Amino acid sequence: MDMQAGGELDSPAETDSQELTFHWLYQRVQGLVEHSIYPKAGRVERWAFRVGALSAAIGILGSQLPDRWLPLTAALLLVRVCLAMEIGGFAIGGVLAARRGIRQFVQPRLSHAQEMDGEFSRWQAVIAELRGFPRVERERRLKYVSHLRTSMIERMGLIYGGLQRLGPFPLLIALYLQFRGWQWGDWASAFDVGALGAFLIYALVLLYLAGWMLIGLRTRLDTYVALLEGSIHEPEPSQPAPL
Repeated sequence: MDMQAGGELDSPAETDSQELTFHWLYQRVQGLVEHSIYPKAGRVERWAFRVGALSAAIGILGSQLPDRWLPLTAALLLVRVCLAMEIGGFAIGGVLAARRGIRQFVQPRLSHAQEMDGEFSRWQAVIAELRGFPRVERERRLKYVSHLRTSMIERMGLIYGGLQRLGPFPLLIALYLQFRGWQWGDWASAFDVGALGAFLIYALVLLYLAGWMLIGLRTRLDTYVALLEGSIHEPEPSQPAPL
């Protein structure tokens, strides 16, 4: 649901004067996403993961520079600093993420039921707003977005296959390539992966992130389809007979 600057919903008069567009639908769906019974990731948690990922990228890149560009002593210092920041960033981010989501694991069924109750009421509100637009406009946009979703699934299958079924395994493979020859105390070897290993790590991480961005877009298309179908296929409230 669209939120105004003061945090209030659009008035019925403003809603009636609007045109059904995907931008309008995006604003409503964004409102559904932003409302949750669970706390969102804070700034420290987000930056901890960013610092960890950036430190890993800088450490791998710095370990591949030739000695004439970066002296060995400076490279060793850079590797140690980047390794400490990578481990610290991922550790802090992981602890904060676990503390934020502990409620889902302590009482998973209860929290899930409460989450669905809250989302269902907002879901029905968006469907009720959609029914204020002409049915033919909803059907046209449903047909269009369904076609986009089908073609997107086919194109993603050629590159990523079932990435959503792999979960974090691509990132674990990238970490294995980085730390497979590392031993405790041998800080220099943590980023001693070679040019081919560095290329594989970068390729895995970039493809993984790009794949999840596309999955997020496809999930948004699924939501558009479900809302439009709900506004069309579910029984609509009877209109009062004209006097």
